Order: sequence, then C-alpha cells, then structure tokens
Amino acid sequence: MNERNDWEEFIDRHLRGELNEAEMERLAQRLDSDATARQQFVEHVQWDTELSEALRESSHSFGEAESLVTKQSSPKSERTNVKFLRLMLAAAAVVIVALSGGLIYQLAQTKSLSIETDNIAEQPRASEPSIAKITGLSGALIWTGDRGQIVRKITVGTELAGGTIEGLAPDSWFELQFHDGSTVMISGTSVLTFADLGQKKLRLREGRLSANVEPQPVGKPMLIHTRSAVLKVLGTQFDVEADLASTVLTVSEGKVNFRRLSDGSEVDVPAKHHVTTDTDDDLLPALTPNSVHAWRSQLHPKQGYGKWQPATEQHPPSLNAIPLIPPDAPHVTLYLAGLSVDRSESSPVVLLPGSKFVVRGKLRSEARVHFGIRVTYPNGEFAGMFRGDLHNKQPLAAKDENGRFEEVYSLQHFTVDPAVRDRQDELAAKPDGLVLGGVWAFTHTGRPSGLEVTEVELISPE
Repeated sequence: MNERNDWEEFIDRHLRGELNEAEMERLAQRLDSDATARQQFVEHVQWDTELSEALRESSHSFGEAESLVTKQSSPKSERTNVKFLRLMLAAAAVVIVALSGGLIYQLAQTKSLSIETDNIAEQPRASEPSIAKITGLSGALIWTGDRGQIVRKITVGTELAGGTIEGLAPDSWFELQFHDGSTVMISGTSVLTFADLGQKKLRLREGRLSANVEPQPVGKPMLIHTRSAVLKVLGTQFDVEADLASTVLTVSEGKVNFRRLSDGSEVDVPAKHHVTTDTDDDLLPALTPNSVHAWRSQLHPKQGYGKWQPATEQHPPSLNAIPLIPPDAPHVTLYLAGLSVDRSESSPVVLLPGSKFVVRGKLRSEARVHFGIRVTYPNGEFAGMFRGDLHNKQPLAAKDENGRFEEVYSLQHFTVDPAVRDRQDELAAKPDGLVLGGVWAFTHTGRPSGLEVTEVELISPE
C-alpha cells in the first residue's frame, strides 16, 4: 500500500471515530505541518459529507447530521465536530493551518472517541423516512445509521433511511432493495454507504457490490463512488469490486458510465464488457472473456480476511486465521482465513461437476480444517454458500513434521451452508455451474490452532 492510501485509510478511521488519543495527536501534527496532507484531508471529508447531504437537507439539524462523519457520544464533542467540519469545508487550506492544531488537539483530549455501549441498539430506530428495505442477509454485519446509531442485529424486512452497512467476515452477505425495485448486494468483507433523496448515492469503500438497477429518473442516475472511480448507472445489471488502489467493473446488461478519478477520463461500458482503473493506459472497455474452470489463489497484503504474512526464504506468503465470533453463536470462537476470488482479470471462475478444491497451509496443533465457498449467478446475484466438510465428519488434518497440510474437498460433497439454510428454497441447491466468489477455511478447537493458509486451488475435472 502506498503512502497516500495509508493516509486515506487513516482519515477514514478518523471519520468513523476509531482513532485513539495518540493517533489523534499524530493526525493533528501532520495536518499542522503538511500542506498536501491538509488538502487531501479536506477533499476526503468534503466527499464523505456529500452522501449525508441529502439526509441533512431532509429534517435533520446540522449537528445531528454530523454523526455520519464523526460518531461522537458527548454533547461537548458533537459541538466540537460541528465547528470543525464547518471550518474544514468552508475555509481554504491556509485557514486549516491556523485551526487544525488547536481543534484536533482538543479532539484528542476528549474521552469520547470510541462508541459508547449505549449507542449500540438491537434494532434501527424508525424515526426517519425509509429509502430501502433489507431483503436478504447472512453472516456478521453491522449497520450504522445516519445519527451514529450502531445496530448488529439487523433482520430481513427492516426499513432503513440510509447509512453504512459493513460485512465483517468472508461469509457475510447483504441485499438491499430501494423503493423503485432496484437492488444492491454486498458480499464478504465489504463496506457500503447509501443515501437517496431523489437520487441514489452510494459509496463502496471496499469489497464487492452487485446491482440490478431499475431505470432511473432523467438527469438523476444512480451514482456509485469508490476510491478510484465514479459510476453513473441509469438501469442495468453489473458487478463492481473495489479496494484501496483499484476498481473493476463488469457489466452484464445495459450500460454503465465509468470515470477514473486519477485523470478524469471516462467511458461507457456496454453489456458483457469490463474495465478497470488498475492501469495507466487509455480507459477502454474489454470484452469479458469466457469463463475458466480452474483457479489458484494469489495472496497479497490487505487481501482477504486474516493476518498477512509475507514470504521468507523458507516459507511462501500466508494468510493467518484470526478470531471470528458468529453472530448467532456468541459463545463460539472460530479461527478463520478467507479470500475473495480476484476479478482483476475479469474471467469468471465457473464450478464444474467433479471439480475439487485443495487447501494448503500449516497448523500448529491438531485440528479439523473446515472449508466453505460463496457463489453467484452469472449476472452477479448472490446464489448461496456451501460447505465442503459437512457431508461426512471432517477428519483431523494430516500434517507433516513441520505442520504443513494439504486438504482436498470434492465439489460433489458440498452441501448448503447452515448460515443460509433458512433461504435454501430461494437460493441454489448446489454449486455446479455457478461462479465462485469467495472461499474460507477455519478451525473450531476452542483455542488458536495456528492455522495458516498458503494456497487454495480449484482443480477442474480430468
């Protein structure tokens, strides 16, 4: 990750109220001494407030709307944030030089940067007009409302007035339907902010989003922002994947306007084509290639769910499992590592009957390595999740004297993941012929097992 991406991530953490006092002091010092950083800070905050502008214009006071940007809990810190953001958006960089030190040091001295437990609610408040309804979900998710309300226990059928939805694990999935029938879905560890006051505005901070968009009002296309691109959508089916450095758009039906932020170039992407910002060449849509039936993971920093370990002379890079507490079983701790299937080459990975997955890695102690996959239909819509370890009781992984193991999971033995079993009549009954979206492996031993995943491979039938 380059320095600019690190700085943007730091700003994002500030806007979410996640910085501790030492980090707030670092933020203040950098804004006080670095003109480029100040300019980037202003642009980032200014963009972040655009999505909440519709909410501010509806019935909120200025102070109430500020909780979309900085979720503070005390009245003193709310007043400070209102003053701070007004100055950030209204003043030029020279004014920020004068004010950033005093105001942000004042923020660093408060004790309310972390979200208080009494802000965590069981269900969203119904005080604001709804713009969309939850039509499907699974896995660990958090919704943050327009006033900083945090809700972990969201349910299908809940009406939402906007806000941010965050998938916390590789098996997370969330579907939202706007009142005009347009649907958007996120999967895996994705973060999506959404608002609608006559025009739908979304921001995919990271992760994968699929959408089926109904025709939009003239002059008011759906706007989807990522860190590196802006999409204008009038009505179509598409899939978009974004991270800190790049955005990949794949259009199934219709047409999407795609603008690269780094140079302002834009292009209309027709059906069955894709485009990416991950190049310095001219922005040209390419025909989406035919599907492939074999795949091998390539581990990168900041990719997937787990702790990245770079390669050494003796060992390949690995993704180490980290704790995950399932939302429906708070007494259980799993140790899980997960990966999304990279779409940067835009070749969908289609599962054929007779295929098998091979998971390679290391274990520190004896454990069963459980394995699951997430799949979509060819148009990008969520199709379900499946497990390769439930057909028969998964045996203990066979590891050598160095702890290395290799586990094989045949596609014919995959069964519906219990996390989506209540929707199995609506979703696919088996993974054959579907597009691979993500994979994960985990142990359930009651304690850390030292699970490291070095490679996941899909092998097509002979």
